[in-house]
Amino acid sequence: MSNSFGYIDIILLGMIAGFIILRWLDPTELGMWQSFSVFVGYLQILTLGTTSGLNRELPYWFGKGKRTLGMKRLKTAGYFTTKLSFFLMLIIMSIAIILYALNILTLNYAVIMIFAFSIGALSIQTNFLGATYRSTQSFDKLSKIQFYNSILFFLLLPLIYFFDIWGYIAYQTILTLALYLGYQFFRPFKVEYKFEKEQFIELVKIGLPMYIWNYLASLSRSIPRLILILFGSPLLVGLFSPAGSINSAMLNLPGYINRYLFPKISFQFGKNNDVNEVYQYVMKASLILFLVMMFFSIILALIIPYIFEVFFPKYIEGIVAAQITLFSGVFYSINSLLHITLNSIKAFKPFKFIVSYRLIYISLFSFVAYYIVEDLLIAVSIGAVMSEFFNVFNYIYFLKKARNE
Repeated sequence: MSNSFGYIDIILLGMIAGFIILRWLDPTELGMWQSFSVFVGYLQILTLGTTSGLNRELPYWFGKGKRTLGMKRLKTAGYFTTKLSFFLMLIIMSIAIILYALNILTLNYAVIMIFAFSIGALSIQTNFLGATYRSTQSFDKLSKIQFYNSILFFLLLPLIYFFDIWGYIAYQTILTLALYLGYQFFRPFKVEYKFEKEQFIELVKIGLPMYIWNYLASLSRSIPRLILILFGSPLLVGLFSPAGSINSAMLNLPGYINRYLFPKISFQFGKNNDVNEVYQYVMKASLILFLVMMFFSIILALIIPYIFEVFFPKYIEGIVAAQITLFSGVFYSINSLLHITLNSIKAFKPFKFIVSYRLIYISLFSFVAYYIVEDLLIAVSIGAVMSEFFNVFNYIYFLKKARNE
């Protein structure tokens, strides 16, 4: 867990840079970029879960002492994701050119489309390379790469100040490229990728269910915003934006921790096949993570009013929502750790219940909260906290059940 505290600097740098960017960019121009980038995440499904599968399989088979098998799956995943990434870039560029030639897209939109989707395509390779940093030594390299990349958050800010939205696009492109090059240069396994059909099928069989349930679990966290869209107004959606942005920044910490712990859990399970040992380790890690997240959430909740008054006076009505939403991230961080633990031991069946419960909880508690406070913005924030809080018990229940089977 010691590495996790080094990521506090990364999170703070990212949050500060994000606030600065929001002050400079015109919302309409930013929305034009985001209208494309919203769909970029869907490119990841074309990996068919191979990266998710490798995340679990590489440390698992290393733990079993079957390094050769683990390397075969690494080479297969590397071959597939690399070819897929470059193929998508070529297709995206071709489609954008055709749409521009047919006067369906303006030149500006065509260029933005190329950059947005190319960044997404390159991220496929970056995610794969990130999955190969498995040992403590390689993870130290990974953390340093991410830290140095976070320094670029500030060094590249003049691009946005002088060139507005086009500077922002250049900013995002350079950050993505720099992270990829860092991962590529310091990658722990410098081997030639080779495709093997059998290994590919196994990666998909294991990784696709993991990817789908991970995606649905993260998608369910967008329900508060959806409620505001359906039953509120554009103003409420806008007032909720800072809450979502701050919460997302806070969740970088458990995201980094999970990236570090997931291979360790899989390695240990592959080594001993002892779910009870995994359970004890994860519960201890969860307690530490809870304390760290709660501490920083309380600090942020106290200073948010001052941040809003100085930097975002137009969003003052969203202060309470932002403060409340922070604590949904506290419990979500625990849930995400327990989620990857179930993935590590290949206990996929509980996810259909857990995701369903989250949807029920967020809807029910938002309705009850609105009935009490009659403020939809605060109601969905309370609903988000309560849904994650009760889902903690669902994850613990199913993890205990897997331990006893």
